[in-house]
Formats: sequence, C-alpha cells, structure tokens
Amino acid sequence: MSDNWIALVPDDPRFVPDAAKQNRARERFAEIAPEADEIEIKVSEKVVFFDCGGNFERLGCPFCGVEIPVEWWQERMGEDHDDGFKLAAYTMPCCGKKSTLNELVYEWPQAFGRFAIDAMNPNIGKLDDKFKREFEDILGTKLRVVYQHI
Repeated sequence: MSDNWIALVPDDPRFVPDAAKQNRARERFAEIAPEADEIEIKVSEKVVFFDCGGNFERLGCPFCGVEIPVEWWQERMGEDHDDGFKLAAYTMPCCGKKSTLNELVYEWPQAFGRFAIDAMNPNIGKLDDKFKREFEDILGTKLRVVYQHI
C-alpha cells in the first residue's frame, strides 16, 4: 500500500510561525481534510528537505529553464548538507548563473524549510488555491505545496 501527503512549507526556508499560528493551521487542515490519517506539525532547528517522493519528474534552472541533470543536483545536495542545509548559491551547469537548491524548479514541487505542516492520506486530491491562500494568511507567509507519494 502506498501513502500520500500534502505538506505546506514556507517559501522562506528559515521561517517558523509562532505556536498559535501553527495550531490554528493544524485545526484548519483538520477541517479541510477530516479523513486524513494524521496531521502533523514539523519544526526543525536546521533546514531540512521536503521531497515529493515518487512524484519526482525533473528539475530545471530557474533562469533559463533547461533541465538540470539529477547527478549534478545530487552532488550539490551532498555538498550543501552539513547538519542541515546551508542553501549556498551554486553555479548552474547550463547558463552559469547562481542559484540555491531551494530556487530550482522542481516538478513536482519540493521545498526546504525549518517548518512544515502536513496531512497523511488527506483524501482531498489537490489542495484548492483558496485553501493555500487561507493557510498563507493564517501562518503569515507565502507557502509551497509539496505532494509526496511513497
């Protein structure tokens, strides 16, 4: 059996909302996805990676749109991680401009952050944009939506 998650991660990888906002977001997620197996708040001291699991298709340069080789990305992930991700700027192999791993274009979306709220097997399909905006208002930050399939 496979599992699916919808994770909401701040655009700013170092942003962590206060506890009251986290709890309100959890309550709202429970209202939107009442059949979810679990809704979890995740807070880390260090920046971690929130991946899309089996949904991963490709990654691209945020400047020129060229597909980035997975091997290049894996090497940068290894270089960047030292008890958490530093998110240093790396020279892109395609156009020579500098980008962090967080700025790459991931298909399906992935994210880096110290905070996330996720729902396991939420049974709601894609999160409606109006709910994303509502969570952004509740948490006080722009969000990325990561759909993880394992």
